Amino acid sequence: MNKICIIGLGLLGGSIGKECISKNLAKQVVGFGRKHESLKKAKQLGLVHEISESFEDLKQADLIIIATPVKQYSSIFKKINPYLSTTTLITDVGSTKKNVLKDASHLLNEHYQKFIGSHPIAGSEKHGPDAAQLGLFKNKNIIITPHEKNTNEDIDFIINFWNSLEGISLIMDAMKHDEIFSTVSHLPHALAMIFMSMLNNKGNKDELLRFAASGFRDFTRIAASSPEMWRDIFIDNKEACLKDLNEFKQQIEKFESIITNEDDLEQYLQHASILRSNWNE
Repeated sequence: MNKICIIGLGLLGGSIGKECISKNLAKQVVGFGRKHESLKKAKQLGLVHEISESFEDLKQADLIIIATPVKQYSSIFKKINPYLSTTTLITDVGSTKKNVLKDASHLLNEHYQKFIGSHPIAGSEKHGPDAAQLGLFKNKNIIITPHEKNTNEDIDFIINFWNSLEGISLIMDAMKHDEIFSTVSHLPHALAMIFMSMLNNKGNKDELLRFAASGFRDFTRIAASSPEMWRDIFIDNKEACLKDLNEFKQQIEKFESIITNEDDLEQYLQHASILRSNWNE
């Protein structure tokens, strides 16, 4: 490619830029963002060749990757639309897909056919340009959510792009994607954050943290993730998240009953232990 443009240079966007430069995937990798200092930092770290605060510099891009919190997408779609060529492909890295495709269909107009959603199942609780790293996508699943107006040629291009970053590309329906990741990603993040909020309201939180150890660390690590990003995910995937939270509340009530009645507690715990032990990450 001649030109790859990345909007948002945090963990995912910055890591994509770093990989593109390392693997020489484009002659020019240009980064865009809201904060000048973050853009400057990204260039200093070698995540992009150039930085810009004007979407006019998207012109003649072969590929645009949107790597911001998902609630910024609608504004971004509107702003980039005038500068898109008929051949420019657009993808993203967002954790929700159904509403993203809906917004893209309304706001990208004829360029909607060139938008193909992506979701790399990679990352950490760290965020910002400093968190970017080589190898982030290696052997990680990349969910691709095409729609009815995409061509097979364009879908193959996006698949090959992620494969070039050593990811494993998988095609999935957008609604199915949101339902699955509500359960295996969004709910765990919500629980970690809810637990930390509960702890924060305790008068002896400093004492509790003093004695917290590895189990606490493992369970709560993801609560340190970007509040802005996760605010957008929970709102954008509200329906599926509320459904999973309701199911989890039922499990809490069941667990309360088991403890209260001292009834089959070990069996309940054993089922959870076996499922976790048999899961190959």
